[in-house]
Amino acid sequence: MDMIKLIDGNPVPYSEAAFRAANKHTVYGPVVSSRHLKAQGAYRVSKLPEPEAPVGQKAVLEAMPTQNDAGQWVLGWTLQALSADEARALRDKLLVACDWTQVVDAPVDQAAWAAYRQALRDVPSQAGFPDNVTWPVKP
Repeated sequence: MDMIKLIDGNPVPYSEAAFRAANKHTVYGPVVSSRHLKAQGAYRVSKLPEPEAPVGQKAVLEAMPTQNDAGQWVLGWTLQALSADEARALRDKLLVACDWTQVVDAPVDQAAWAAYRQALRDVPSQAGFPDNVTWPVKP
């Protein structure tokens, strides 16, 4: 979503093409200025950078923008727990990434890595799975 239009005080998804269509008798340059947009209750929306999600969560783009303290309309992110399928896929990915630690001549503490790998395999059996999971920490 690159723009919104305020209708009865509520933001509604909008586009520059819709703005131009609604104002077809007015000639704008290649880019419609913020001043012209604002005069008709339309505003550009900036997307905030995606936050780093902790293990076991994902960043989800919010459906509608909000206005920040500077008066700009921004589309933010919400951190959510992974679904059961996503949590299992993450667990599988983490297991594959440390398969090498179980090779006989791997230069690591194999017992610690074996315990970590077992804790990963036990993730789906945790009481709060998938919403409230304690993810093991790599040794």
